[in-house]
This record gives sequence, structure tokens and C-alpha cells, in this order.
Amino acid sequence: MKSTECDAYQKSRLCYIVEAAVEYFIHICVTTTFLTAILNEMEVSSSLQGIISAITSLACCLQLAAVFGVKRTYPCKRWVCWLNLISQLMFGVLYLIPMTDFSKALKIGSFIVLLAVAYACQHYLTPSRTNWHMSLVDDNHRGVFTANKEIVSLIGGMLFSQGAGILLDHFKAKGEMQICFLIFAVTITVLSVLHLIIMWMIKEPVPERIPPRKTFGEIRRAVFGSRTLRRVLLFDALFSVTNVSIFFYSVYLTRTFGMSYTYITAIAVLHAAFRAVVSRFLGDLADRCSWAYMLRICMLVLAAGYLVFAICTPKTVAYLYPIFSLCYAFSLGGSNAGRTNLCLDYIAHEDRRYVLGIQNAISGVVGFVFTVLASFLVEAVEKNGNKLLGFSVYPQQILFIVSAAMLSWLALFFLPKLKKPARVRQRDEDFHKKEKV
Repeated sequence: MKSTECDAYQKSRLCYIVEAAVEYFIHICVTTTFLTAILNEMEVSSSLQGIISAITSLACCLQLAAVFGVKRTYPCKRWVCWLNLISQLMFGVLYLIPMTDFSKALKIGSFIVLLAVAYACQHYLTPSRTNWHMSLVDDNHRGVFTANKEIVSLIGGMLFSQGAGILLDHFKAKGEMQICFLIFAVTITVLSVLHLIIMWMIKEPVPERIPPRKTFGEIRRAVFGSRTLRRVLLFDALFSVTNVSIFFYSVYLTRTFGMSYTYITAIAVLHAAFRAVVSRFLGDLADRCSWAYMLRICMLVLAAGYLVFAICTPKTVAYLYPIFSLCYAFSLGGSNAGRTNLCLDYIAHEDRRYVLGIQNAISGVVGFVFTVLASFLVEAVEKNGNKLLGFSVYPQQILFIVSAAMLSWLALFFLPKLKKPARVRQRDEDFHKKEKV
């Protein structure tokens, strides 16, 4: 979108920022520490918890259904809003499952199915919603806008997650987790309705022309026809493999190290505050240089954080975990939006929905497969008394060391081989012309 067109959507962009913050609050309730609280209440094993957490990745394959199943790219606002509401209400129901009289197996099975369906709905609408929302933003200012959006979400998320963590510890100490889960279910329901209202206020830009529906062959050529884009898709899939260790770290903190939810969420506040501080810097860096350059820095910092977390012990975790959290926050400050925007740099506007859907589907399936493989390792090492080849080691330490090595390789040897996107090459050419003058 051109900058002159952007002014007409100033209010919509503001609503988009607020909408993202409310969605982030709901996201907090169904990930990492809070998801672990429900699973711990149902006495789910560490290895199975890792697999369940990775369902969010597997559900990405539903974006393929969106790519080939959604016949009209415009308009999409109505069906995206309602499907999004349904999926978020399902997240609220997750907190009611431990309160039922079902058997343990039925509770776990119901939880997995409902979580999978809810995330499947989310991923089905993601390509259309991303294309709708990002069409409100000038391509040359995506970095700064994305950073501003994340800063607002993170500031609100700091307060929300800290309050939620204190609530969990309070009711856990009293042995009344079911009351706590009921409060979470009601909170998610209220936030879901509020989220729907805000999304409805966001305008959907009318494209200059509504592109005709592409055939399978045209979609295949749009996604895999460019060598550079194929490398971007491969990079994203490999990056998803390095995230496998993250699916096991929450249960690692609570079960292995016995850390309280209050302490974990207090560090989460520090995490969010630091991420908010660096997001604007990283977004501006991506706009000035490139998304690939910014991602390399984020990945090297994350690799260092993984190594720090890998050497944590029950005696040192209270000191080293905050360091890991800061490194992770720095990385998310750029990589969260960077992976999507890196892809956007190499595709035409009308192909965004197809390429992003297939990219996320591939990365989701790859990430889930490697998470399942990692869960076998976690279970085997734990059954062996946390020993591997005669050495005392926690299985999560192995995962974080492998992830750190992969991140370093991707940052130092893979990303530098990507050619500069057209917008960056054009800007460099304009700069050199001015220098000559």
C-alpha cells in the first residue's frame, strides 16, 4: 500500500494495534506456563506435554486448506471475525475440562482434540487475516509499525501475565485450582467478545483489482518458482526445528526445578519489558537494512540464550533463567515478525495469502515431527534416571544445545546467502546515485 493511501486507514491501524493486544492476552492464557498449569492438574507426563504444546505447530497445516479452500480473497472480514470468535471461545472451554468428572484419559483426549480444533480454526483464517491487516500498512514502514504494535501488546501483557501468575499461585496454595480455572474461562470469554468488536471496527481495504483465483499450477509456481523464495521457505522450516526445545521448557521449570508461577510470570514481565524496548530498534533496523540482517542478529542472541539455559541447574536456575529470558525476549522482538516479513519481501501482494499459508503449513508440520522425536528423547533420558552415555544430564539441556548449534549455523552460513529484496536494492541504488551527485 502506498503511503498516501495509508492515511485513510489511520483509525483502522490504531484498532489493529489494540486488537493485537487483546488477542495477545488470550494467547497468554493458552500457552507455556498457563497451558502447563492445566496439564499439571491433569497429571500429564513431561514428554506428552511437549507434544501437546506442539499441536499449535501441527495445526499450521490447516493453512493449506485455507490456501486451496478459500475461493474469495476479498472480502474476508466477516468470516474471519466469526471463525476467530469460535476458536477463542474454545480456548476458554479448555479450562473447564479439569473440572469435569471424566476419566483421566478422556480428559486428556478431550483437551487435545479441543486444542487442536481451536488452533486449526486460527490457522485456517491466518493467511486471509494477515493479508487483510498488513494491507493497511505501507511496505516501507512495516518494521516500525510491527514494533509499535508489539510494544503495546507487551506492555499490557506484562500486567496481565503477572496478575494471572499470582492468581495461579494463590489458588494452588489453597488447593482450589478449579475456581482459578473458572476465572480464566470467564476472562477468555469476555476478551473474545471484546476482540470481535474491535476486529469489526477495522476496515478492509478494497484492492485495486481483485485477482482471479489461481489454479494449483499457478500457486505452485508462485510459491516454488523462485530459488530465493524456496530458500526462505527452507529457512523457516529449519527455524521451526530450533523452536522444539521451547515446547519443553515450561514443564522443565515447574517440575524439574520446582519454580513458582509467580516467579516465572515475574520474569515474564521482565521479558516483556525488555522485548518492548528492543522491538522498535529491531523494526527500524529491518526497515533500514533488511529483515534477513535483523534476523541474523536475533538468532545469534537467542543461540547464546539457549546455551545459558542449557547449563541451568537447580542451584543456578534462579540466576540464569532471567538471562535466558532476556536473550529470548530480544530474539522475539525481531524474529516473531521477521519470519513473516522476510517472506513478504520476496512475493507479490496477490500471492501473499498462498505463500504465507504454505510456508506456515510446512514449518508447522516439520516442527511437530521434530517435537515428537524430541519427546522420545525426553522420555528415554528421564526413564534412565536423567543419564545419557553415563553422564548426568537433563534431556532439555540436550535439546537446547542442539537448538543453539542450529541457530548459529542458520545465522552465520544460511541467511547471508539470500539475495537482497527488490525494495532494499532500489533504496541502495537511490542512495548511491545521490552520493554521486
